[in-house]
Amino acid sequence: MKPPPAPRKADLHVHSAFSRFRHLEILRARDSYNDPLRVYERCREVGCDYVAITDHDTIDGALDLLTRRPDLEPLVIVGEEVETRFPETGQWVHVNVLGVTEAIHEDIRRARDSVYDLVPYLRGRGLVHFLCHPFQSYRMQKRPALFVEEVIELFTHVEVGNGTLPPEQNRAARSILRHARRLGLKRVGVGGSDAHRLRPIGAYLTVAPGEDKASWIASVAAGDCLVTGHEIGFLAMLGEVYGIVGNYYRHLASPEGRRGMRSANYLAAAGFMPLCVAGVPLLMNLVNYLGTSGISLAVRRSLERASRDVPLNGFALSPQDSEGAAAGSPAS
Repeated sequence: MKPPPAPRKADLHVHSAFSRFRHLEILRARDSYNDPLRVYERCREVGCDYVAITDHDTIDGALDLLTRRPDLEPLVIVGEEVETRFPETGQWVHVNVLGVTEAIHEDIRRARDSVYDLVPYLRGRGLVHFLCHPFQSYRMQKRPALFVEEVIELFTHVEVGNGTLPPEQNRAARSILRHARRLGLKRVGVGGSDAHRLRPIGAYLTVAPGEDKASWIASVAAGDCLVTGHEIGFLAMLGEVYGIVGNYYRHLASPEGRRGMRSANYLAAAGFMPLCVAGVPLLMNLVNYLGTSGISLAVRRSLERASRDVPLNGFALSPQDSEGAAAGSPAS
C-alpha cells in the first residue's frame, strides 16, 4: 500500500519589493524592500517546501523571481494580495489568491472594485483564495454577526494565523470557523506571516500533503491542511515598521530609489523623517494594534453569545478551531 504524501509547508502571506505602500503615496514608498530571491531563500531557510509571494495587487515579485530563476518554478506559487471592498459600506478587505497568471491578474484588476464581483470570479476559475486578517479593517460597519455570516457565505478559506497582527485577531478569526461549523458549514483556516521584511517569514505556516505544487494547492483547496505558528508580538512588529522606514531612506540614496522622484516627493521625504523620530509611526501602530485587538475581542464575544444556544450541526470542532489554538489537525 502506497504511503500517504508527506506534509509540506508554505508561508501563504509574504511580500517583496514589488508591493507598493498605498498610504502617503507622496513619499513614493514601498510596502516592502525584500528582494524576491531573498524571500525565496528565507522561506527555504525556515523550512518552507513551497514559496508563495503575495504582493499587494501585483504578481510582479513572483514573476521577477521566476524570470531570474526559472528553475524554481516547481516550488514557487505565484500569488497576489488583492484589495477589494464591500461597496455598501466602503470597508476594504484583502484577499490572497494562489496560482495567478498574467491573464488572471488582469481579470482580477477589473473585478476587484467589489468583493461581490471578485469572489464569484475566483470561484468560477477554481482559484484557491482566502480572506486575510478579517478584522484588520472591520470597525463595526455592520453588526458583528452579520459581518461574520457574510464572510462565511463569501469565503471557504480564512486566514486564522497572521504573524504580524495581535493574537486576539487570530482568535477571532478562528471563531469564524467555529461559527461556520455550528451552522453546518465547512470552512478552512490557513496561515501566513504577512512578512514585509525577511525576519518574520515563517511565523505562521500552512501545512498540507502534496508531492508537487499542484497537489499541495489542491490539498489546501480541499481543506486538508492545518496552521502552525505564532504572532511575533507588538515590539517586534514595531521594529519591522521602523526597519521598513530605514529601508526607504536607504533606498532613496540609490539611483533606483531616486528614479521618478520630484521636488514634492523629496519635500515629503524630508518632512516625514522628523515625524518618525518623534514617534508618529509608533503611535499610529499602537492605536491600530489596540483597536484591532479590541474589535476582535468584541466580535469573538458576540459570536460566543450568538452560538451559546446553537448546537453543532454536522461538523465536530477540530483542534484548529479551538480557543487559542495555534495549530490543529487537518479539517475533517
